[in-house]
Amino acid sequence: MTLGISGLIAAYILLAALLLSVNLYSKWSWQLKTITIIITSVFYIISYISFPPLLGWPTNQKLPAHFRLLATEVHQPDKLTGDEGSVFLWLKEVEDITALVLPRAYVLPYSSLLHEKIINVQSKIDRGIPQLGEYEEDSMRREVINSSETGQKSLDIQFYDLPDPLFPEK
Repeated sequence: MTLGISGLIAAYILLAALLLSVNLYSKWSWQLKTITIIITSVFYIISYISFPPLLGWPTNQKLPAHFRLLATEVHQPDKLTGDEGSVFLWLKEVEDITALVLPRAYVLPYSSLLHEKIINVQSKIDRGIPQLGEYEEDSMRREVINSSETGQKSLDIQFYDLPDPLFPEK
């Protein structure tokens, strides 16, 4: 991965050097030269911001409807630093039994209800019981009801034990 990042940095340096040489020796107006330098600089910033999701950082996109939970991590809120807390899930989307799907890391906002579910499900994973999960996108109404009762907003995620595969009798 280091070589990939070094290669991208080298490519940007080369691009900047080419742009500078073109701008120094071209007969373009200074306004056009300034615009090309500004646009190139903006794309440097955009690409810098775009790299972390490509490097494996957790995404905050919506969860898949059906997934297999591989691991969890919970960061509780910290009043001293003002951190609101996060729940990290490492999961694989379950589309088809035969489909090869790569795992993906997700980050969710912290809630005590979700934290309680994660503690229970992680203990099952630690005991070797694989876990399946379901997330309903239409659960916003239930979230509002849950938030009015507890004062916290929680996602409606359900976890289930993965059933043992049924092997045919010999």
